[in-house]
Order: sequence, then C-alpha cells, then structure tokens
Amino acid sequence: MTAPTPRFVLRMKRFARLQLRALVVCGLTLAIAANRVHAQAIVGAGSSAVPVPRHIVRVSIGGMWDDYDQEFRDGGKQPLFGRVASASFGVGALPQLSAAQQAIRTLSSSPSFALTLGALEASGNYRTVTTPIAIDWALTDKLAVGIVVPYVESRGNALFVLNRTGTGANVGQNPSYGTTTGAATRAANASILRQLVLARTQLTAEIARCAGANALNCDAIRASPGAAATLLQDAQNTLTAISTVYGDSLRGGAPVVPIAGSATQLAINARLAAIRAAFTAFGIAGVSDGLLPAGATIINGPAAIARIVKDSAYALNYAQFGGTRRAGIGDIDLTASYLWFNTLGARPAQWLNAKSFGVRSQITGGWRFGTAGADRSEDALDAPIGEGANALLLRSVTDVLWSAKFWVSGSVRVALPMSDNVSTRRPLPSDTALFFSSTTESAARHLGRRIDIEITPRYVFGRYFAVSTGYTLHRSEADQFTFATADASGATTQSTSALTRHSLLFGMTFSTLSSYIIGRARWPLEAVFQHAQPIAGQGAVTPAVVTERLELRVYTGGFPRR
Repeated sequence: MTAPTPRFVLRMKRFARLQLRALVVCGLTLAIAANRVHAQAIVGAGSSAVPVPRHIVRVSIGGMWDDYDQEFRDGGKQPLFGRVASASFGVGALPQLSAAQQAIRTLSSSPSFALTLGALEASGNYRTVTTPIAIDWALTDKLAVGIVVPYVESRGNALFVLNRTGTGANVGQNPSYGTTTGAATRAANASILRQLVLARTQLTAEIARCAGANALNCDAIRASPGAAATLLQDAQNTLTAISTVYGDSLRGGAPVVPIAGSATQLAINARLAAIRAAFTAFGIAGVSDGLLPAGATIINGPAAIARIVKDSAYALNYAQFGGTRRAGIGDIDLTASYLWFNTLGARPAQWLNAKSFGVRSQITGGWRFGTAGADRSEDALDAPIGEGANALLLRSVTDVLWSAKFWVSGSVRVALPMSDNVSTRRPLPSDTALFFSSTTESAARHLGRRIDIEITPRYVFGRYFAVSTGYTLHRSEADQFTFATADASGATTQSTSALTRHSLLFGMTFSTLSSYIIGRARWPLEAVFQHAQPIAGQGAVTPAVVTERLELRVYTGGFPRR
C-alpha cells in the first residue's frame, strides 16, 4: 500500500493552485486595463520636433560617453592603430631612416638589407565623457531659443610595444648619441673619415704623377688604372655612407646603426679592411688597421617608442605620446527653433493625448562657438574636446504620429564650420604617418561639412515608458589645410579623407509629462537612455564610436495642465 499523503502537503498544493489562478486573473485584468488606457506620445530618445510649451524653461543635464577601440577600414572593422602594427618596424613607418638603410647597404655590400627595429605591436582606445547642460526657453508656442554648454573630458590610451623579444632588430642605438660615450665615438668616426679623405687625396696625386712618362714607382697604378679609379669612388662612397650612418665629429648620423658583432657590422668591417688593403697595394698606407666605426650595443626594447617619438634624431619631437587627457568647456551651441508646421495642437494635453494621424515639423538655426580650442600639435595622439571652430548650425526635424502608441521622427543636422588658422603637424597626423618626420606649422584650416541623418521610430507603453530604435548616418567631409610654404613636392595644401559612419540606435524613456498634466505626478520630467552601436563605415579610417547617453530633462515655470 502507498503511504497516505501528509495533510500539510495537500494544503500546500491547494494554496499553490490558488496562487496560480490569482496571478492569471490579475494578469488578464491588467492587460484589459492597459488596453482601455490611452497610451501617451512620450518624448523619447533621439531628436524630435516636440515643442517646449510657451514660457516654459526646460533644463537638461546628463552624460554622454563616446568610446572606441576599433575603426572601419578596408571594408571591415579593425583594432585601433592596427595599421601601425608591423612585423618589421622599418623605413615604411620611418621614412627618415631611408638614407641610413641605403648607406648600410652600400657599406655592407648587401643590396637587399632591410633595416628593422623589430616587430611593433600597437593597440589603443579613446573615450570622451561629455556633460552637457542645455537650457531651452519657449518664447511662444512656436519659437524657442536654446543653449548647450558641454563640459568635456577626453582620454586617449595607446600601447606600443617594440621588439618585445629583443631579437627582432638588426639595428640598435647609435653610440654617437650616448651621453657618456658619444664624444669618444664621434672622435673615432672623425679619425676614420680623415684617414679615408687623406688616402684618397694621396692616391689622386699619385694617379696624376704617374701619368707622366718618366714617373718612377708607378708599376701598381699603371698595371691597374681602372682599379685605382674604382678605389677612389669606393672610398668616396664609403666616406659618405659612414657619415650618414655613424656620423662625424660634429653629429651622430642616423639614430640607429648595425648591431655590434652582427653579420652586417662584420661585413662593414670587412669592407673597410678591403679598402685599406687596396690603398696599401697602391702604396698608400695612411688607413690604420683596426680603426672601425662602433656598432650598437644597446638595442631598442619594448618601451623604446616613448623615447623615439621625443628624440630629435628621428625628427619627430613630440612632447607627449601614448596617454593623453584633456578637460574643459567644449564647443558651445546657441540656437533658435521654430515649429513651422503642426497638426497636433500646441498645448501638451493635445500632443500628449494624440490618438490619430498627425504631423509636426521644426526648423532650427544656430551658431557654434569654437570654445574647445584646436588639436594640440605637440601631442601625437591628442584626444580633442571639440573641433574648436565656429560653425553655422542648421537642423530640420519632423514627427509623424500614427497613433498615441507609435510615431517616427526624422532629422537632418548640418554644421558648416568657418575657416580659421591653426597650428598643426605637416604632414597631417594619421596612423600611417604617425612616425614620419614632421614639423609644426601654421595653416589655414577649412573643415568640411558635418551631416547627421537620423530616423527614430518610437513605441509607447502606458503613461510612463517608451522605447526607441533607429538609424543614424554621420558624414564628415574632407578637411583642408593650406600652408604658407610648399613642401618638397611643391604642394601647399593637404587634406584629410571624408568619413561616413552608420549606427543603430536603441533608447528607453521614462516620462511623467502625461501624468503631470492630469495631476498624477508632482514634477514634469523625463529620463532618457540611448545607446548607439556602429555597424559600418566608409573612408580611409572611420572610428567605430559606441555612444551611450543618459539625460534628465526638467520642465520649470508652471508646465501647463490639461
């Protein structure tokens, strides 16, 4: 027989069934009630043409976080600074070392020699935190003025690791630049050069003397006149190459030289020994045995990039590199908006309770004050807090309401920056030109148009909540910089590339406006969260910026009820 079920177990089962029935009944009741309550056109995330009621001041404050550690290029998304990373950090990234590479090829008799400081690993990220304070004041039912003052904090982090294992380089630091050995090394280089110059002078004189029919002791030169002429040219090429790579008594030459004891340095030593022997064969004994240019004993390691970018020998002279922070007031916007078309009514009670199809459209004009300041040219990876340029602002926003629950906004925003003068790097800073030899010069700056297109559908749940999705397109046209003098190619103008970024939006809104006008909320306010996720980009390099925004809007001055 089966044991009887305890009485308390039966009671618990009955209680559970009663709870389940109660939950189902409550759920059905809430669903029916929700259908009977008129949903409200809550002002949601993104741009909209919803007006501020007449004589009301709306104060908005919040935070906006822009982050990116990736960029769109070559049809896909790549890590930030991925174009800088290289298995061989050489003249491709440092073209100012091209002359040194060619000189080493000459000295080592190795035409395929490829100078490298080792592999370069590169990664980084940027973050901008903006705290905008916005005030909108409605002068009439249709006309409002507004101002946005943003406080911006920006941060750029970059990690560059050079020659992590210490075995990937074939050149190291030139000892001629050393604080302790530099003077002695330069003196030794000068001795080599003086001896080669003297040997060439003596051989040239001997060739000229032996041209005479009665000259004595000229057997070697007369037996190999071509070899004597070739030796003169080889010695001159060696002189020039040693001066280019190792330096002379006054300067250090290239910032890098072949590593001491390496195959390349041994080949250079062998070339000098062969030249000395050739001069000796022609009776010129002025080139000392064992006097050789000093190879590198210090190899650039993982943290060397921070030193290289500040080293005048590389012709970079950046004051800061790798980690940068800025903070201050960004560019300030002053605008005026006009509601030129509206079928939904001017009072909040009308447009919040709209139950049928309607349209409203608003146009905005304004001026941006370039209070943020321009980029800092001495900072290789500057994280600006704004463009720092005055600009004319234009905007058009149209709302289309199908019902109180569903409506769509479409907006077009255009910024037309004014020309100004700035101090900038030449060539213009970019990933591919990050380590190029550059100078800081004054230039006339002509920023391209900035265009933002946004389409935002919204769906309202009850009196308090709404969700938004959407799509945005951001387009920055090419910026142009005109310098007072021409560069080596004869050009005075340089331009950046235009970029386009496509993003998807998602937002949520909590609003008490609808409840306030019927007396069920104490304060008229809105809290908005919005997330923008980049999905594609065009242009040479387009940052894949992820944006999150949290904003609180408070209406003051007697928000109208009913």
